[in-house]
Amino acid sequence: MKTMQDYMNDPRILNDKGLMNGPEEIRIIHAARLRIQDETAGMTTAERSAYLRKKTEAAFAHYGLPPPEFVDFPGQGKLKPASRFH
Repeated sequence: MKTMQDYMNDPRILNDKGLMNGPEEIRIIHAARLRIQDETAGMTTAERSAYLRKKTEAAFAHYGLPPPEFVDFPGQGKLKPASRFH
């Protein structure tokens, strides 16, 4: 699996004058987007959603935070535990 550094050195970034002339933060964001696109290529919407949710929950757990909550607009905008949506 490619690392973020691999994506930072990806020709899609290195050959883009606009990215190379801009702030490094923009290149980092672009590299992260490329990584997500590559990792989720060929997935259905449901598979991609589950994959991204799992990554989000892992990131929260890594920092010792509780799992995120999501707004349920049909339910009047009240916050519901994420497990309700699984």
